[in-house]
Amino acid sequence: MAGTEPGLATAIELRDMLEKRAISAVELLYHFNDRIERFDAAFNLVISRNMDRAQAEAAEVDRKRAAGEALGPLAGLPITIKECWEAEGTVTSCGFEFLRDHRPDRDADAVTLLRQAGSVIFGKSNLPQGASDWQSFNPIYGLSRNPWDTGRSPGGSSGGAAGAVACGFTAFEMGSDIGGSIRIPAHFCGVFGHKPSYGLVPMRGHIPPMPGALYEVELGVGGPLARSAADLAMLLPLMVREERRTLLRPARHDSLADFRVGLWLGEGSDYLLDDAYRAIIEDYVAALVKAGAKVERVAPPVDPDESYDTYLHMLFAIVGAGAPGESEEFAAHAPDDPTGIAAKLSRYMASSLPDWFALLERRERLRLGWANYFSEYDVLLCPQVPILAFEHKAEGKGVHSEQLARRIMVNGLEEPYLDFTWQGMATVAGLPATCMPTARQANGLPGGLQIIGPQMEDLTAIRFAELAEQAAGGYVPPPAVTG
Repeated sequence: MAGTEPGLATAIELRDMLEKRAISAVELLYHFNDRIERFDAAFNLVISRNMDRAQAEAAEVDRKRAAGEALGPLAGLPITIKECWEAEGTVTSCGFEFLRDHRPDRDADAVTLLRQAGSVIFGKSNLPQGASDWQSFNPIYGLSRNPWDTGRSPGGSSGGAAGAVACGFTAFEMGSDIGGSIRIPAHFCGVFGHKPSYGLVPMRGHIPPMPGALYEVELGVGGPLARSAADLAMLLPLMVREERRTLLRPARHDSLADFRVGLWLGEGSDYLLDDAYRAIIEDYVAALVKAGAKVERVAPPVDPDESYDTYLHMLFAIVGAGAPGESEEFAAHAPDDPTGIAAKLSRYMASSLPDWFALLERRERLRLGWANYFSEYDVLLCPQVPILAFEHKAEGKGVHSEQLARRIMVNGLEEPYLDFTWQGMATVAGLPATCMPTARQANGLPGGLQIIGPQMEDLTAIRFAELAEQAAGGYVPPPAVTG
């Protein structure tokens, strides 16, 4: 097993334990609950639990297993899910005060799929208000802390989810990602996270948009976080909407040496990368090459700055459509903003329909560039963001306009908080991207590697992560939760 107790094992290991009846579903549920009681006061990652319903569901799994009845592939695995996913009868606020009492009468579609597979959902994990920050704090549930260093962010917006996986509070988690919200927390907390190809995982019942909406937000996806790449490979197909499962293609290769791998660390662009994080990636890639991987330094297949601008414009056009008042707030900050970001985002949030059509054309050109790249290579390796987990910046409500004054430190220099860049490349093109831990730390903080794969070939990116994990390491539990 991956750790000294079940809480630190992988979901596959836990499933096997349940099937062999080495542990019951009820016992495993209370094992995770006990770990939360023992450790989470320091982190505030899991912010609600429904043990009565979960115990009844786990007991029913145990009864069926004992009777030899048919069970789903995840039967009895206790999990938490990101708070913004609607779960029947459970508060789903997305951190908004005005949704504090919102208790949906049906599950989000992706939650339904997890229940059908047999998962026992017993709690929810923290996030930023509106799922719109690279931290996880809100007026209802407060601040979540990184289990590697409580003075730092676990990431956002799936920060509670990634932290809960890292700490062994759940068998796995379900997050969501439009601005790196699965991958950044996975990187900051040292776990695996997968952003699927756009459209694979159903998003109805995710907030935003607001409760009752039937449309699915452009760019936004849901996906799994786990303690191994093999877990991602098991979980993702179970989260894919039924009518689209045939679109999910098998992995291109089954051997590390067979993958055609490109590596890009920002050369020739404005993408920033802190030296401490760069050293982690360089060391990990060197270990992969020693294990037989064929890695080639490449230029990105699209203009990275054009890609980022297209992503940023699309993202904030989407944000502006749902919060039209924020454009004016950004405009009000523009005269005092030396970075120029406030004025740019104000324009982007007020985009017209012709602006949107022009963005769709730009995106198609980006997709063509990536398609050409993936005819020669299988994956692209790159950083997840410029830095390792940063110190908390938990002022205000965390809305975008309040984030303008924040700065991150990259190689000793202050840089704009709202300029993370790396996470947008896969998102704007609708590509799958896996963030995997490297089993390496700098200054006591883990560093992750982003693996971008071809569209609808999510299992190619995940399989490379699995082979890399076997060759050079992966998940390491935070020291604070192993005692």
